[in-house]
Amino acid sequence: MRWISLIFLLIVGTAVPVIQPLQAKDPAISLQKTSACESFGVQKFQNRKDAPVFSLKDLNGNQVSLKGYYGKPLLLFFWASWCPACKEDLALLDNYLRKNSGLIEILTLAIDGEKEKRVKSIVKDQKITLPVLLDRKEVMARAYGVRMVPTAFLISREGVMEGVIIGQRDWCAPEAHLAIQELLNLR
Repeated sequence: MRWISLIFLLIVGTAVPVIQPLQAKDPAISLQKTSACESFGVQKFQNRKDAPVFSLKDLNGNQVSLKGYYGKPLLLFFWASWCPACKEDLALLDNYLRKNSGLIEILTLAIDGEKEKRVKSIVKDQKITLPVLLDRKEVMARAYGVRMVPTAFLISREGVMEGVIIGQRDWCAPEAHLAIQELLNLR
């Protein structure tokens, strides 16, 4: 019986030092609440600047200018017809805009705009209702510093770039709406 008690004390005695380090010793170390922007992957610009102005043709041949969107919060989405993630995001953004009509405007820029037939085919097949602009020769993608697609820029009512989202996202997730609201001060 004495041996059993001694073995029990040895087991408990060695387990306590293992368990204690798992507890935070500093009460200041705790889980911090992250912002909606952080949880959705928005990179906020520290040095905010005016969005590069553009005037591009849409799929119907009409000129569309960034200046026409001043006074409205805007999500500017760069994509390519060869990018599967971009095509998925297009459908999600289209759905997002239908649910949040009037809250934000969305413009999409096809960086392979010289392949207009392919871009039109994707838009038609996916029943996309978002405005699609043709960024022939990636002129605006370079002006905005786009390095990969999909990439989305959030632009304030004043035409100032507030943040960027690089890569695929679930635009219909609640975090998307909260991040956009938080960054663009939409209520």
